[in-house]
Amino acid sequence: MRYELRLAGSGGQGVVLAGIVLAEAGLMDGHFVVHSQNYGPEARGGNSVSEVIFSDDEIDYPRALGLDMLIALNQKACNENIGEMKDDGLVIVDSAPVKKVLWGRVLRVPIQREADHTFKDPRVINMLALGVLTPFCPWVSENSLTESITRRMPAKSLELQPEGVSRGYREGQ
Repeated sequence: MRYELRLAGSGGQGVVLAGIVLAEAGLMDGHFVVHSQNYGPEARGGNSVSEVIFSDDEIDYPRALGLDMLIALNQKACNENIGEMKDDGLVIVDSAPVKKVLWGRVLRVPIQREADHTFKDPRVINMLALGVLTPFCPWVSENSLTESITRRMPAKSLELQPEGVSRGYREGQ
């Protein structure tokens, strides 16, 4: 079985790091995993995409064939990636910047608002997004995500990240 997930947003939102953390968590949970990333030449504000593929078997093609889940952190990311969804796929969007979603299964969560108001730190948006998707992704556990974060994040920025995942997880449930 193969499960394909894409996180998409703007440069500076930590989408690539979120994909790396998610992929590592999948490995810790015993799955075959491929991670790829694509981002624009702009340091901040350009498109940023992180794709993670999970499988029970070795992965012979490292690109998505049909997304099971899309996490879109802005309208452009939603519009550009929704066409690659499987019919029964789930789209999770940040409810403030994404106003229009032409899809059946949609979860709207105020991700940026949580980062700004609850944590007072926009750098937590990627960890909140990971937490939100976890209850819907059978390939990773909250524990492996938290462990992967502690391995990947610099100590000086680590204090808010695990709580961001936990808060996002509660929002997703």
